[in-house]
Amino acid sequence: MNTRTRHRPPLPVRVLLCLLGAAALLVGAAPAPASAHTPGATALVLAVRPDRADGALHMPVDQLEQASGLSFPEPSGTTPEAASRLTEYIQDRMRARGTQGPWHITAGTPRTSELGGEPYVTVPLTLRALMPVDRDTLTLNCDVVLREVVSHDVHVYRSSTSDGAVEASRIQLAGTFNYANETLTLPVETESGQGFADTVTMGMVHVLEGLDHLLFLAMLLLPAPLVAGARRWGGTRRARSALARTLQVVTAFTVGHSVSLAVVTLSGASPGGRLLETVIALSVAASAVHALRPLVRGGEVLLAGSFGLVHGMAFAGLLREFGGGVGGAVRDLVAFNLGVELAQLLVVAAVVPSLFVLSAGPRYHVVRRVAATAGLVAALAWAVERATGLTTPLRPALDAVSAAPETLALALAVVAALDLLLRRRTRAGGPRRPAAPSVPASPVVSSTPASLNRSPADAS
Repeated sequence: MNTRTRHRPPLPVRVLLCLLGAAALLVGAAPAPASAHTPGATALVLAVRPDRADGALHMPVDQLEQASGLSFPEPSGTTPEAASRLTEYIQDRMRARGTQGPWHITAGTPRTSELGGEPYVTVPLTLRALMPVDRDTLTLNCDVVLREVVSHDVHVYRSSTSDGAVEASRIQLAGTFNYANETLTLPVETESGQGFADTVTMGMVHVLEGLDHLLFLAMLLLPAPLVAGARRWGGTRRARSALARTLQVVTAFTVGHSVSLAVVTLSGASPGGRLLETVIALSVAASAVHALRPLVRGGEVLLAGSFGLVHGMAFAGLLREFGGGVGGAVRDLVAFNLGVELAQLLVVAAVVPSLFVLSAGPRYHVVRRVAATAGLVAALAWAVERATGLTTPLRPALDAVSAAPETLALALAVVAALDLLLRRRTRAGGPRRPAAPSVPASPVVSSTPASLNRSPADAS
């Protein structure tokens, strides 16, 4: 029977493809930020809950003045008369209705601002259901500016926070009002479905867009393939042991994060501020020191859990804004922490294979020391900035890395692949063992008596 032999690429090529594929997970799976708001258009940003919606209306000054006949010359605010007339203008051109009846719209004090480098007028908005709970959909009608300027667009964004800020990481385009469409229906977040999925996504974004969180996790993963000795890192673990240790570290951080997040959210405490942010930066520095020299033998799990308690406090305020009582808070906690764990496992999948490959070679200790030192310097720079409010010279570099942290995982994969290729080439091209010198054969000594060895001719 004929068998066909399948051609397989060489092992270094297969490893390189695996490493690059794992690192590319961060690029492909990270939640994509919302696109930037279109200059010259109005932005209506709302966080919609079962019985209310909070946000803001951002209108370009030039087109608002053309549509309303009002003037906004003040760079830092509006006159009381203009504010009153603008409130009436908005309430005349906006309507909100749930499945059980109309919602009341309240406009706050207008202020001038900038959006995309252009002057805007921002008006805080609160929409409240007149019925106790309106859980299905919210229908909006809006022709602000649009009634007078028919070419105008009003983009509606759903936000994860109630401040109405136009920040790409927190908003998602829900629809657009224009001359052909003055009605838009939004789903209301309830205790399941879209609200749960949104909160899971927000938990993932919390990890993947937080450079301090990513750096803290990377510092804990650096020594994962190694065994801690007496105040120094020693030999490497077996692959199964190293992977188990890695998952323990990641899960310990999530557990600590979950505990503090739950306590702060449900208790209503507000521990945030400059001091907490400074402590978080110092926790990253401590994890970098541990990657250089073990602070506690086998203490990565303890460090991850302890610092998870600190990191969880910093994000509790956002979940409290969701409202929904205790049941809603529990749902949001579960969804948010699920997103955190999924994102951390994604980081593990993108980084750990490269670390395992490097740890099998003689240069891993150099890579570990360089990476840990860079992490320590970055963490100390954060601590100084957060404690003093000053900007350090490292700020441009930190901002550049924050914009594309996945490039670090890709760079690590390339370094690991090159290290593997170099090791294989060294083994293949190394000096061969010299052949043993030839030894001349010893003469055969016979034990037979000489008389018996004589031939008949000799005997004659």
